[in-house]
Amino acid sequence: MPSQPFPATSHSLAFDDKRGLAGALLWMLVAEASQAYAFGSLDMSLIWPADGIAIGLVLAYGLRMLWYLGAAVALWHALHGIPVLQSLIGVLALVAAVSLVWWLVQRDRRSEAERNPVATAIRFHAFTVLPGAAVLTALGSWQFLLTPGEQQGGVLRVAGVMGMSEVFGILLFCRLTELAAHALDGGWRAGPLRWARWQTFWVAGLVAVMAVAHWGPSLAGMGVGPSARYIVFLLVAWAAYRGSPLFVHLTTALSALTLLAFAPPLVAGQSPYLVVLDQAVLMVCLAALSFFASATMEHRRQMERSLHEAASNDGLTGFLNERGLLKTLQAAGPVHLVGISLHNLEHVVGLIGLGRTREIEQDVSIYLRNQWGRSCFYARPRDGFFVVAVPLAGGDVNARLLQLRAALDGRRYVFAEHSVRIQAALGLLPLDEGQALGDDILAALMLLCEVDGDPALSDRHAQGGDLAPGHLMRIRRGQLSQVEALKDALRLPAGSPEASGLWLACQPIRSAHGDHDGDLGVEVLLRWASGNGSNHLPGEFLPLAERYGRMPQVDRWVITQVFAALVAHGITHRDLGKVAINLSGSSVSDPRLLAHIDQCLAASGLDPAMFCFEVTETAGIVQRSRAVDLLASLRAMGARTSLDDFGTGLATFDYLKSLPLDFVKIDGSFVRDVLSSRVDQRIVLAICDVARTMGLTTIAEFVETPAQRSLLAAYGVDYVQGFGIARPVPLTHYLQQLVRRDPRSATQAAPTHAMAGRWQAGHGRLVPGMAPSE
Repeated sequence: MPSQPFPATSHSLAFDDKRGLAGALLWMLVAEASQAYAFGSLDMSLIWPADGIAIGLVLAYGLRMLWYLGAAVALWHALHGIPVLQSLIGVLALVAAVSLVWWLVQRDRRSEAERNPVATAIRFHAFTVLPGAAVLTALGSWQFLLTPGEQQGGVLRVAGVMGMSEVFGILLFCRLTELAAHALDGGWRAGPLRWARWQTFWVAGLVAVMAVAHWGPSLAGMGVGPSARYIVFLLVAWAAYRGSPLFVHLTTALSALTLLAFAPPLVAGQSPYLVVLDQAVLMVCLAALSFFASATMEHRRQMERSLHEAASNDGLTGFLNERGLLKTLQAAGPVHLVGISLHNLEHVVGLIGLGRTREIEQDVSIYLRNQWGRSCFYARPRDGFFVVAVPLAGGDVNARLLQLRAALDGRRYVFAEHSVRIQAALGLLPLDEGQALGDDILAALMLLCEVDGDPALSDRHAQGGDLAPGHLMRIRRGQLSQVEALKDALRLPAGSPEASGLWLACQPIRSAHGDHDGDLGVEVLLRWASGNGSNHLPGEFLPLAERYGRMPQVDRWVITQVFAALVAHGITHRDLGKVAINLSGSSVSDPRLLAHIDQCLAASGLDPAMFCFEVTETAGIVQRSRAVDLLASLRAMGARTSLDDFGTGLATFDYLKSLPLDFVKIDGSFVRDVLSSRVDQRIVLAICDVARTMGLTTIAEFVETPAQRSLLAAYGVDYVQGFGIARPVPLTHYLQQLVRRDPRSATQAAPTHAMAGRWQAGHGRLVPGMAPSE
């Protein structure tokens, strides 16, 4: 496909003495050949390509070419016996005209990339033909006016003929020379002529026109020859439609010379200036048809390329998109597909915004291209997901993957307000020749990246588990089925461990000092029974719910069911203490959550002070400002807030400062080995000191032995939780025990029976105005 005919090329080609001498020789040869087009009694040519070629050479090679061209003009004048004064005028005219055109064109090309080819063509010819012909005519005409015996022709006669010859020469040969210079130099995208069969037919057509124009009058009458010349217009249009820029300019020049060579003879009594005018109009029309038709076709091709690139390329990085990648892989041989997933990108967006996150992705794309080189091709099928296709001869891919992991995983980016680190997971998928391609290939590669980023699946991979693409796709289908089953379970009220569906458990939170009167309350836990006596593990279905955007719905379901159970059993703050409910990071940023909690409190009549909402960070808080607003609003209602799993993942001291909190829960990873690990002991002491300074209450998780409990109490931990304190039990069983232990709870629950009926009738959903009697 032809390249753009008028690209921005403000730089010049390499120049040396050989090129300078070749340019000078070319000018002299063309000037000598132009004598064949001498006009009338004046020693002037109707068309003067030499000056157009001179301007084209300077545009291609720079102003240094002027020294050689000036010397060529002086030498040619000396060979033809032109006086020194006229020769000096000619040299000065050429230098002035070429310098002016060069300055105008270079200045215009600085912003040329923003214009379409048609506008570029118009501006190029406006900045070359008009000022160049004007200066050459104004100064160069004096060469002829100073010639003895030519003054009677008059200034207008000389200037008119010379101006016409300069316009023709610059219009037809300036851009042709520049294109040819770049093509021969081999350093520009126009490239040399690539001959095609249709170009052979074009040349044959021009030869036929020349033959008819020459022999037609003698064979078929006087009107045949001149009429045949107009077939040239069809040939030029054909070339402009299909040809490369260099071929279009070459054919236009050849066609113009053909029209001049076979122009009709001057009729007796006819003014020669009318002939000049006729030829001028004819060649201007020819050039306009050719150049602007070519520019229009190039504009069309440019738009088609843009649409094609937009359909196959990623606008952010310039890499292939999913469609372009699959199409390229179909034509490629066996390759290794390397997947790079930035799996904490959502959190990064929440911290620094989408614009800066896109800058990070661009930096990653630049790094990949620099490290893997041009032998590979690259794609960005999804936000935060990159693919590098590495040929089999690309070296040790595994070693390069290790380097890639070391460079990208944990890569730090510092901005004015935040410092973030990206988390990269990698996958490697060999692709054999002839292997069927489709969405399954990318899905398998993305799943391999998930395996790398998922500790459980990574351990299985390390232990030799089956992670072939087919098996991975079965895992993905199983995950999707589980998500659909979870959606169905969320439509039903809380069940029991014996039945299939979601149910609630609770685990008591006790005083670290063993004082039961100082117990805090319980933490509500979500469980999912499969119906055959086993449970889906929370560590499996909760990450799936997070990944597929179901955690806000899950959290609202839990809140609804907790309120329903408390109302049904008539439990008050005095009976139970705090009820801790976990909120995922995505739910904290959900604007609907606060309204839902407020609606539950209003409908149940329960004291907000008995609830503590824990911020968990499975996926991270996406929008921290909204999280701050939510937690502050919950505290304003009278509820309490807690930061769960402190010390791991995204939980940092920065969260303690920015989030309005009442409790901080020390992650179990620091408690499990606290008796033997001095590092864990120091961390627990530091957390307790910071929490005490900020007025926060501390809770330690995963406490399993009395020795751990005693040590934690000595360190200043306020409350403990874990299997060594109390195992989780179904929430309904725990509430029933409270009622049996204190019968007053059932008596106090009597006024709330209508409220409980509304919850039950709604299957755990708020149905205002509905009671059993209704």
